Amino acid sequence: MTATGPVFDPARSAILREILHETVATAPARPSRARFALVGGLVAAGVVLAGGTAALALSGALHFGPSEPAPAPTPSITSTPTPTPTPTATSTPSGRPLAVQTTPIQRHDVNRLGATPWSLDLPGTGRSCEQHHVYDIADGLALVQVGAHVVGDDALDCNDDLQHVSLSLVDTRQGTAIWTREWSWHAAPLYDVDVLVLGTSGRILVFEEALGGGPHDVIDLATGRTLADFAGEKTDILLNAQAVPGDSGDIVMSTPTSIIRVDPRDAQSPRWSTDVPGKSAWVHPMVGDTDFLPVDILLDAPGADGRPYESALIDLQTGRLDPGPNVGALIQTDSHPAAISQYDSTGQPTELTGLDRSGQPTWTRQLPPGSDIQAVSTSTGVAGAVAGYPGASDLIAVVSTSELTILDSASGTERWSASAARCGLTNRVAGFSPFVDVFLDPEHDTLTVVHDGTGTCTFTASTGAPRPLPDLPNGSALFFGPDNAYVFTNEPSGDLAAFDRQTGTKLWSSTAANPGSWSFAGGYLVRLKGDQLSAVG
Repeated sequence: MTATGPVFDPARSAILREILHETVATAPARPSRARFALVGGLVAAGVVLAGGTAALALSGALHFGPSEPAPAPTPSITSTPTPTPTPTATSTPSGRPLAVQTTPIQRHDVNRLGATPWSLDLPGTGRSCEQHHVYDIADGLALVQVGAHVVGDDALDCNDDLQHVSLSLVDTRQGTAIWTREWSWHAAPLYDVDVLVLGTSGRILVFEEALGGGPHDVIDLATGRTLADFAGEKTDILLNAQAVPGDSGDIVMSTPTSIIRVDPRDAQSPRWSTDVPGKSAWVHPMVGDTDFLPVDILLDAPGADGRPYESALIDLQTGRLDPGPNVGALIQTDSHPAAISQYDSTGQPTELTGLDRSGQPTWTRQLPPGSDIQAVSTSTGVAGAVAGYPGASDLIAVVSTSELTILDSASGTERWSASAARCGLTNRVAGFSPFVDVFLDPEHDTLTVVHDGTGTCTFTASTGAPRPLPDLPNGSALFFGPDNAYVFTNEPSGDLAAFDRQTGTKLWSSTAANPGSWSFAGGYLVRLKGDQLSAVG
């Protein structure tokens, strides 16, 4: 997750922000699962591109707002169900616990294709602009969202203002919908509907990004019933909220003037509130076990460095806001994050700093020139995250065209360093680091560097010794199960082929409408084609 690119231009960014409000209502939105609003995206991009020679502020006496915001009274929760635009659909009883898994979700490989074990039709419109999202919940459990309508370049069948969304809790082992909810309303096809899994509280939050006439419900995960209406606030054009880890069911939400932590069942009674020291703020999610969330702040006037943005970390327990690394500089490991803390004049990282749970620095390490810094991923799913999002280990990879170094994220110490010359890594832009992903397979003691789509270079995870494995065919992307590699071999058709990772044997191949239609949902490989979800294998 390196932060590279051209030097940030505050004048250009200010112009972009001014024209955004003039164009967002008329410009066609493109289908995308970017979880950040347009304004938030500009803020993040502006800060990420602001590398330069300045070090990021990782500690210090500067505080935004009150040093310790006074906690608000504990909110009283209204349990009266709020009616939704469309009644709850029929549900299927389940004998299994319906809860968010607290451990990584293991994937189940598919070694051969046979008759489709199950197929499930989900409520939808079938329109070309219909969005599809799948969220991991537990082994054999996933939330599947169909809709809303977001117009892209070729969405000729989405010229009206009719919106429709369905959300289903699906048993991905048996192929049954445990419950399904539907909403219909009228709105321009510009904004999607977001789903936040509220930690391990057993609740989820469903809201239309623009807070128009769409859903704004706190829902019971086990039954699909509405527990309360969500009276959120938009920070600018869209609502910005992130779930707090753990069992509180709270969210951290930015408003036009503050950042607050609330129980979304009673959004008018914040547990704490911190004033925004600027025009607006945008809160970003974190992966792993931390007590903070990263924040981008649009300042009232350019700071001492000439930039109109400031990056900060907000404490989840107190609301304390301190200077910190921008979200693009964070290396999000399982429990010990780090941040790129120094860049050279071209935007290349030169220093890495480890952080504790509160975001305070614990160690610092200089980086060799031309390095890409990555959290080492695993082949497990993350409960509450978009299906297919890989889990994180507590290792950090420092990769250049000539060398691979693996660091312990807790201490910053080197586990091992090995030559990467045999890997054929290249710098896509002269003077910049190679772009790679790195995956750990502890079962087979392998660590794989993925580059250029489906190129792989494998090492022994414990020692760094070369561990040659058969090459995979050229393709656009790949993902891993416990023993198999799954390769998209023919972009954009979405053809998928499975290979035994150790022997290179091709196990099967199949086709799909597009690459995004395949995912491990609740650990089971499924295919979402239009409004139909089916098992693979």
